[in-house]
Amino acid sequence: MTPMQPREHVCRMRDGTELRGQFWECAAPAGLVVIRTPYDARQHAATARSWSARGYHCLIQDVRGRYRSGGDWTAYQHEEDDGGQVLTQLGREHPGLPIVLFGASYAAHAALEAARGAAHVGSVTVAAVIVLVPALGLAETAWDSSGTPQIRHRIGWWHEHGRTRCAQNPLSAAELARRTAEADDAGVVDAAKNWGWTPHALAQWRRLWQAERIDLAARYDLGIPLLVISGDDDFFDNDARRLARTWTAASHFVTGPWGHGLAGDIADPELRSRFRAAGGLGGIIEAWLSAHDLSGTAAGWTEVLRDAPHTRSTLDPADGAWRHERTAP
Repeated sequence: MTPMQPREHVCRMRDGTELRGQFWECAAPAGLVVIRTPYDARQHAATARSWSARGYHCLIQDVRGRYRSGGDWTAYQHEEDDGGQVLTQLGREHPGLPIVLFGASYAAHAALEAARGAAHVGSVTVAAVIVLVPALGLAETAWDSSGTPQIRHRIGWWHEHGRTRCAQNPLSAAELARRTAEADDAGVVDAAKNWGWTPHALAQWRRLWQAERIDLAARYDLGIPLLVISGDDDFFDNDARRLARTWTAASHFVTGPWGHGLAGDIADPELRSRFRAAGGLGGIIEAWLSAHDLSGTAAGWTEVLRDAPHTRSTLDPADGAWRHERTAP
C-alpha cells in the first residue's frame, strides 16, 4: 500500500484545549495506531509510513503543551485524562477499527496512560499496547533500580525536553558535567536554582525528585495484550522488565544487545547485518500482532505465545538469532 501524505488532526479536550497531530491514512485500514509524543509529531513520518504500509491508519499527536498542541506542558501530568479523551474521539471517528497504542520512551508512558484513560471512560476498547524502552514515570526515570539517582541523565532530559514547548538545544558535555557536579555538591533541587529555569520549571524539577514509584500491577490492570521492547543496556531496562512481569494480561518481552536507541545502538556491522536478516524488531512486532488477531505477518515462533501469560524473545549476540521462550523477563 502507498501511504498518503498526512492530514491535520485536532482533538478538543473538555477544557477547550486543542491537541494537534498528523493523521496518516491507508486505503483499507485493518486498525488504527495512536502515538502521543512530546518529541514533535512531524518528526515521526517514517514511523507513520511503516504503520500505514502494514495496513493501519496512524495518528501521531503532540501531547498537551508541546509543539503544536495547546495547553501547558507538565511532564507526567495529563496523559491519562487527555489520552482517554483522544481515544474516545477516535472511536467515534473510526468505529469498529481496532486501536493499537504505540510509543517509545515518554511516548510509551503516554500509551499506557491512554489505555488506562480509555478503560475508565469505557467508550472505546484498546486492542493492544506496544511500548519501547518505556520511561514509565517520574520516580522510574529519576532513580535506577538500586535507588541511585540518575542525575546526569535527568538534568540533560529536563533541560532539553522538560521545561518548554519545543525542545531546546542539548547541553554541551562540559556544561552537563558542571551542572551534575553542582547537583552532587549542593543537592539536585537547590543546584537548579542557578540554571536560569522558571519558577514553574523548578517546581516540576522538585516534583520529579519527590515522586514515588508506581505500583504497575495495580495501575495497569487493563486486560490488554502488551508487547514490551527493551534493551540490555537501556537505563530503564529493569522497569521495562517489571512492567512485563507484573502485567495482568498476556505480555511479551523483547530484548537484545542495545540501549535506549534500540537497533541504532548496534555498532558491530556484522551483528547489525545478522539482526536485520533475522527480521529485526519489525519482524517481532509483525508476528506478535498477527498472534493477537491484528494485521501482521505470522511467524512459526508465535506458537510460544499461546497459553502462556509471560513470554520472551531475546536476540543472541553470538549468532544474531532470536530465542523465543515461555518465561517471564
